[in-house]
Amino acid sequence: MSFLSRLFSRSPRYEVSAYRDLYAALAERLTRQGVHVGGTADYPRVEIHSIREQERQDKDGALRQISFTVESMSKTRLGEAVQMNEDNLRLLTEYDLEIEGWDCLGIIPVQLQDLSETSDSTKVLYRILQEFNVFLEKNKTND
Repeated sequence: MSFLSRLFSRSPRYEVSAYRDLYAALAERLTRQGVHVGGTADYPRVEIHSIREQERQDKDGALRQISFTVESMSKTRLGEAVQMNEDNLRLLTEYDLEIEGWDCLGIIPVQLQDLSETSDSTKVLYRILQEFNVFLEKNKTND
């Protein structure tokens, strides 16, 4: 084995993305009575988007930092979008997030933005965009 092979060799390897498992856990956690979750749902609505999985944070490649945005949308009033965002914050940070195959080490809200827009189908759409960072560690197995 060459020097470079030994230097960059890792055992065990965790070359899988956390994207699918994280998205599924977030959608499940944010689903609740009276709020639609998803990109084509009616209003009031919560969308999960802009998921960015960063480089591996540890030698084994098991620790990940992932950024994502949760957008709360209302077509009636800004206060409704703000309340949905507050509920989202509580749902995501109050209890540990259970993600199959991963340990959630923490979810941190990092940036909040409000945005109002007009479109052809809705006079005014109120949006609150909350960005989060989450730290996940791949469950280690003997596979």
